[in-house]
Amino acid sequence: MKPSAAKVIAGVVCGAVVVGLAALTVPAFAPLGTVASVAAGLTSSLKSTPSVSSTPSASAAPVDPYGPPEGYVHVGNGTYIPGGGFGDCAESAYIHMGSQDGQDFTASLFGKLVDTGVREFAAGTPAFADDGRIATYTVAPGDVPTAIGDRFCIWNGMSLTTLNGIPGSTAIQPGQVLVLDPAAVPGFVFDYPYAR
Repeated sequence: MKPSAAKVIAGVVCGAVVVGLAALTVPAFAPLGTVASVAAGLTSSLKSTPSVSSTPSASAAPVDPYGPPEGYVHVGNGTYIPGGGFGDCAESAYIHMGSQDGQDFTASLFGKLVDTGVREFAAGTPAFADDGRIATYTVAPGDVPTAIGDRFCIWNGMSLTTLNGIPGSTAIQPGQVLVLDPAAVPGFVFDYPYAR
């Protein structure tokens, strides 16, 4: 059986790498003939080694070196979060806020909000857009942003204050209405609190 061109090229490249590594291991004071004989011996042993044919599986997806790490999902704008959700969440949503090239700051939600139910520190009431998406949340006494985020499967729930123009050191207040999904709230304008 005649080896394919790809196997021959791969063998030559491997041989060159081995020769280069062998040359690095020979002491610098060794005569040039020693390096050449070591290299010749290594390349001749490579030629006599039979290659094992392997056929890649048709279902194997190519590995993307710039893709998400194993177990993570891409949620947009170069951001990866653990896949599969957390707590009672089947998957996670993510709030993205940012600006490009000096433009105005924007905010968006990646993924879908799911109400996993009232809990301690997240006992407020959600409101819905006309299409049924969760849009806003009315804060109850004792609520905190991270618990609200957990309730609605928002991976970065602490960002709810920033999304709503509230500086990080300012507490949310009972009765306050927080935007959860900017796209579900007609006329919502993101006011980045740290750009003032």
